[in-house]
Amino acid sequence: MPLLVIVNVSPLIGLAKAGRLRLLETLYDDVLIPPSVYEDVVTRGRGRTGARAVKNAVRAGWMRVVPVTDRSLIPAEFKNDSEGEVIALALEQQATLAIIDDRKARKTCDLLGIRWLSTAGIIRDAVQAGRVRRAKPIFDRIIANGFGVWDYEAILRSLGELP
Repeated sequence: MPLLVIVNVSPLIGLAKAGRLRLLETLYDDVLIPPSVYEDVVTRGRGRTGARAVKNAVRAGWMRVVPVTDRSLIPAEFKNDSEGEVIALALEQQATLAIIDDRKARKTCDLLGIRWLSTAGIIRDAVQAGRVRRAKPIFDRIIANGFGVWDYEAILRSLGELP
């Protein structure tokens, strides 16, 4: 079964800040983003971290922009947010995972039966899959670039990188 993921803004920017956006390509078979995510990162984010990397990923074809066809699937509390399109697209596409950092959106995913993963979870999975050797240098680079990682220490402990 192919691994299909729908990715929100924050994980794209976080991975780009660490120079690790391509982890998505190496870990998953199909990487989708809704148009609102592309708009936030590439169009409105022009010149900022992640804009060029996401644009290039879409051009290369390993990341695809896919619109939500049934807008009624967008949860009311996220009608005007990219999180809503990520959740709706995950439902429509029967995605393996929604990659999303927003806690409220993750709770909504739980209620709707959508499996989710955070930016930190991607890095953990990359270490466990042997795509990278250690998580700590990646987390350190993300944090040094002003990006918060809420489950940093727990993941490093689980990987044996912290006592």
